[in-house]
Amino acid sequence: MNVPTPAIAPSLSRRSAIRLAAAAALATVGLVATAGCSSDEDTAATVDTLTTHLRRARKDADMAAALIAILPERAGALSVIQSERGAHADSLAAEIDRVAGVADESTLPATPPTTTTAQNPPPSLEELMTSLSESGRSAADSARNESGYRAGLLGSISAACTVQSIVVLA
Repeated sequence: MNVPTPAIAPSLSRRSAIRLAAAAALATVGLVATAGCSSDEDTAATVDTLTTHLRRARKDADMAAALIAILPERAGALSVIQSERGAHADSLAAEIDRVAGVADESTLPATPPTTTTAQNPPPSLEELMTSLSESGRSAADSARNESGYRAGLLGSISAACTVQSIVVLA
């Protein structure tokens, strides 16, 4: 049994199909452009937030390094903190570059080495613990305002700082 299938007449003319395809292409480009853009204010606020955490990470790493010389019996724990906070600083710097749109580190201006004429007194272990606690709380607060990778990065930093101040230095 051979049942004939009814022929379906095209409801779009060639001209209408071309117009529809062009409109769809323009709509897609518009959506991609809109979704990919963020305002300069959002980018600047994100960079400011990440830069604050970058400075904290470097400060904590420097404090741990200074304490290694003073407290050699705690050198193992302090080395772990110095290393982890240094890794946090590297991750934050990479994210800042990504958010700010820096394509290659070779295009960045060279940062002159900082020299201080007055020596700061070495920090105490309690100061490092306090700084780590503050860094952890600050990163947790910032993570709540972020999404995606940045939220995960800041949440991870918060957890690490909390563990360092409560467990590693205890």
